Amino acid sequence: MIFSPPPRNLRDELLDLDEAPFEEVRDSLNDVQTVNRYLSGYRVLLHHAEKFLKTHKPGQPVTILDAATGSADQPIALAKMARKLKIPVKIFAVDINFKMLKFAREMTEEFPEIQLIQCDVLSLPFREGSIDLAVNNLSLHHFAWEKAVAILGAIYKISRLGIIVNDLHRSRIAHAAIFLLTRLLTKNRLTRYDAPVSVMNAFTPSEFCELAKSAGLPRFEVHRHFPYRIALVARKS
Repeated sequence: MIFSPPPRNLRDELLDLDEAPFEEVRDSLNDVQTVNRYLSGYRVLLHHAEKFLKTHKPGQPVTILDAATGSADQPIALAKMARKLKIPVKIFAVDINFKMLKFAREMTEEFPEIQLIQCDVLSLPFREGSIDLAVNNLSLHHFAWEKAVAILGAIYKISRLGIIVNDLHRSRIAHAAIFLLTRLLTKNRLTRYDAPVSVMNAFTPSEFCELAKSAGLPRFEVHRHFPYRIALVARKS
């Protein structure tokens, strides 16, 4: 029983409700970055994104969209990798939440290759095929099934090379582990509530396959990564 996934229990996370003061939001986003740093939140994205970046044409920047970017920590990780590879990039980091973008603006001061845009993830201001690579990091689980399908379809449509979705894997063990870790490592009430809820909101690998099929993605791969991470990768020919 412990190894079987629990039913998906979609609940609002406190950060999504946008009711907390900015300083509390900032502290919680810092906690999220710590989790991403040590529990493969960046490593999964970079592992798959590097393969896309290396297909670039010399001298032309690779354009990347990060849909629902949060604090823009994932675009920063991408920008650092691109600098290391000496590949020019232009990253559009999109989010609807003003407080998150306010913190993201502080975080991205030294990264002129990142442009922040406030808009709804389902109303993206990009034409079909106008972005080389579209990514969605640790946010798809915030949405109901129908909206998750719509997001996949939207970012796939505007991408030229393909998409990467980097998210959590719903699991009883992952839920118990993050519950204990947040009690030991932080006092932030947003983090303590949101982190376990995120795991229960997340999708399983088989559900990711169904989401991709429902979104009309013709070719895709679903990869499992340690610990309890999932990457959906869809490449265009």
